Amino acid sequence: MRPWLFLLPTLVFLAAFTYVPALRIALEGFPALPELLTAENANSVRVTVLYMFLSVPLSILLGLLAALALEGNGHFRQWVRALVFHPVVLPTVAFAAVFLYLLNPLGPLEGFLRGLGLQNPLGDPLGAFLAVVLVGVLKDAGLYMLYYLAGLQNIPKELIEAARVDGASHALIFLKVTWPLLTPTTFFVGVMAALGALRNVDHIFILTKGGPVGATDHLLYRA
Repeated sequence: MRPWLFLLPTLVFLAAFTYVPALRIALEGFPALPELLTAENANSVRVTVLYMFLSVPLSILLGLLAALALEGNGHFRQWVRALVFHPVVLPTVAFAAVFLYLLNPLGPLEGFLRGLGLQNPLGDPLGAFLAVVLVGVLKDAGLYMLYYLAGLQNIPKELIEAARVDGASHALIFLKVTWPLLTPTTFFVGVMAALGALRNVDHIFILTKGGPVGATDHLLYRA
């Protein structure tokens, strides 16, 4: 009985500020689901689902690749980690404003795109959607990189050394040792990335404002 007495203050705060509000939101939001799925919101639902299913895997992949490339204690790598993490520190609005400057018709990339025979991506529905996905991925990948770095550092080095002694290649070590041991980290990062894809729309306000022709009309932006 005594352990429950020690846990009681924490449980009370969790119930009052986490579980009860979450249950209330679920109960109040459930009746609104039919309205969400109306024909008027069909495009926003489609855009949101596509955005999530494209940005989440890319964010996870980029964070993992950055962590694998930057794992170590060298001074140069410390600087590289800071550069990769820098977009996370910047406000989303400021980070998106940089891309808006680069991609606007008078920006420095316009001439380069014309030289390649490409049009400005912000004026094309597919290009605008991919630009929004790219900004979202680059904004969050640095944070996921830190999670993966922590996961990599918690992997027992003895397992990797044993695999090397047995003659396993780097690819085989990753597939058979590193990747399975990173499963909890990947699950956590996946949940974080999915929630971020559903709630982070500041860059859409800056870059496209839901256009062109509704190509980036995210549900939260519409709300």
